[in-house]
Amino acid sequence: MKAVLPHGLICFDQSTQAGKRLKRGGGKVAIFLHTIIRQFNMGISLLDIPSEVLQKIALFAVMGSLLGPPKELHNLLLTCRAIRDHLSPQNAVRLYYITFASKFDAHAPLYRLGVDVVRAHAPHEMRRRFSAIQIFRRRHLDDPGLTEALWIAYLMIEDSNTSQKNVKQLLSAGVPTFLDHFLRCQLKDSAAVNKGWPVMTEQISLAIAISWTLASQRVMSYESPDNRKEMMHLLRPIVFAAFRYSIFRAPEESLDLGGFSPSGTASASASPYPNAVLPHREIQYFGGVRRKAHPPFAAVFASLLYFVRTELRTSFCVPSHITCQTREEANQRGIVGLCADDVRHFYTHCRTRFADFPGIDVGIQSALGKSPDTILCQPSFYRLGTISGQWQGSELFPNIQEYTEWQSLNATPGNFIKDSRKPLYMTLEEHYTHDLRSIVPLDDKENGSRNMSEMFISYIGGFFSKSGGYRVLRLYG
Repeated sequence: MKAVLPHGLICFDQSTQAGKRLKRGGGKVAIFLHTIIRQFNMGISLLDIPSEVLQKIALFAVMGSLLGPPKELHNLLLTCRAIRDHLSPQNAVRLYYITFASKFDAHAPLYRLGVDVVRAHAPHEMRRRFSAIQIFRRRHLDDPGLTEALWIAYLMIEDSNTSQKNVKQLLSAGVPTFLDHFLRCQLKDSAAVNKGWPVMTEQISLAIAISWTLASQRVMSYESPDNRKEMMHLLRPIVFAAFRYSIFRAPEESLDLGGFSPSGTASASASPYPNAVLPHREIQYFGGVRRKAHPPFAAVFASLLYFVRTELRTSFCVPSHITCQTREEANQRGIVGLCADDVRHFYTHCRTRFADFPGIDVGIQSALGKSPDTILCQPSFYRLGTISGQWQGSELFPNIQEYTEWQSLNATPGNFIKDSRKPLYMTLEEHYTHDLRSIVPLDDKENGSRNMSEMFISYIGGFFSKSGGYRVLRLYG
């Protein structure tokens, strides 16, 4: 294949298969070659171009499209054996590293592994990620590589930086649509063989977590009312049946006032139900580098997805019995109770917020340690004082009698009860002490229920103990 310059123009021999491939996938390459070869002012062979220049040409072509795989680079590799050798990962390490960094967020892998490791494994990791994206694009629900693909997507979200390159790649591949279809099938099938209760698998836990982290007002708006109702029905057991689907790594019985372990290590649970909190395991983190990682808590993300759908199905409406528009008007008329502004504030401000990037709770701050023993995907470290302040939101709760009936081993969720959503406003005040004796004693009956709540959460606070100190929280309903 010759590149001839008679009058400053490049001519490709399209009779060869290599020429056809280059023309089909390398239009931008041809423009760049025109500029390069024109400087020589004579006809030369494409193979005479130095390797460094050829790599820059490939990089120029790749940088033209940031979403999707580097097709231009792939087409160049197919032209001939000589160009393939020039652009192979072994001979063009910098090219593949820059290509990876242009397609994905590289800050977290660089921090954890270092530049040399990331550069060495960038070609392999890029192939892994685009292979996973291909599974999502083709809607392969039973692909043998689906579990790895879900881990790749989850870690991409974990490692998302301010540019959100990782998130944009997943959204452009239609991952939310794939996960919606996958969860509807899997939750139905697993419940059908378990008396109506969904079985928490690694795939389902990852899919629920990714669904929430990729959710947005726009994504949720595509869901029809009927599909929204069906998904809420499928998620409802995971949201409300805390005795089956825990949001805490320790078993529920360990939260007794006198039985919580400040060290945070869970004792073996005597629960008769299957364990929904999966243990950590070793996975491929980046290229061929392996790390330990915790599967996400499905119940946490399922609750967020359920809350969002509950809010979307509720339209704004001021009840007819509320006659006052403002609090000032209600005070003037001596009316105690809600006014229209209260309802409006609850509808507008007490809604579930979608995940932000970066800095979500499962973000890279959760495991930025450089040690190979660091376990990825753990909750972020708590910063003292974060919880103090005024909080507003909403709460959903089932009927306590029916909730108790669900705990029977022969119980089936059925249609479940109707849940009610109510506003929740509270002030939290956090105190820190190094002296365990200053915490409200267990056997002081004069402290009342308010101090009992302080004492109870101080035990949970022991799980976040730092330098021998303990947190004490004061709650005001």
